[in-house]
Amino acid sequence: MAENLVSPNNSVWTKQSSGVLTSVGVVAIMFTGVFAGRILWEETFLTMRDGPQMLGFSLAHGPGAILFLAPAVLVLWMLIALAVLTVCLLRKRALSKWYWSALVGAVLVLGTLSIPPAFWQWWMIGSFAKSPHAADLMIADAADGDVLTVRRYLQNGVPLSATNYEGSTAAFAAAAGGSLPMIEMLASRGADLNATNLYGDSPLEAASENNHPSVVAFLKSHGALKIRGTPEQRDAASQSIVRKEIEREEHLR
Repeated sequence: MAENLVSPNNSVWTKQSSGVLTSVGVVAIMFTGVFAGRILWEETFLTMRDGPQMLGFSLAHGPGAILFLAPAVLVLWMLIALAVLTVCLLRKRALSKWYWSALVGAVLVLGTLSIPPAFWQWWMIGSFAKSPHAADLMIADAADGDVLTVRRYLQNGVPLSATNYEGSTAAFAAAAGGSLPMIEMLASRGADLNATNLYGDSPLEAASENNHPSVVAFLKSHGALKIRGTPEQRDAASQSIVRKEIEREEHLR
């Protein structure tokens, strides 16, 4: 198809077809750019304000949900545009500067979307560490095993003993997530390996429950205790946490 469009006898391509393809690309870039800007806002300023996000949650529950299609359309456009570009280069046919600009714009927008959320926390750690949800953010990163970001939170004043809405510390989250490097780093900084959450569970209980033998062995070697909350304690914690989750979802909507 691409070869037919740019064949030597098809003089219409460089004027009309190229212009149409470029125009479609520009529209796809614009919508994807809006989507990328929204996601970037959620990953940075909204996260600082409201804590860890289900990215795109509020967008998906409104008229802006159509924007989720934009990246897929742009990727499809890029595949066609690159096929045309390849044939044009082989046949030594020139493409307009607008065509090249559209390709560059597509790469930049899609590249921005591919940046992991943890990068923004790492890069803007000073602002994230001052967020009222800094503890929630650090503990979420501990659960993911992101040692670098958690270390930077600690360096910027977030205490080891900080807890999230479940009453879990970074050490508990690391144990539950099975991240041995994370729990080792936290222990080396003096983290309390027996701090229980609202359910009354300790990090060793969480590691055992989630079947992380290497973390279990490390915690036992450092004197950690296996503590499990009482049924009454667990029921009260569940009710409290469910209420907080409902309030959070309503706020995000």
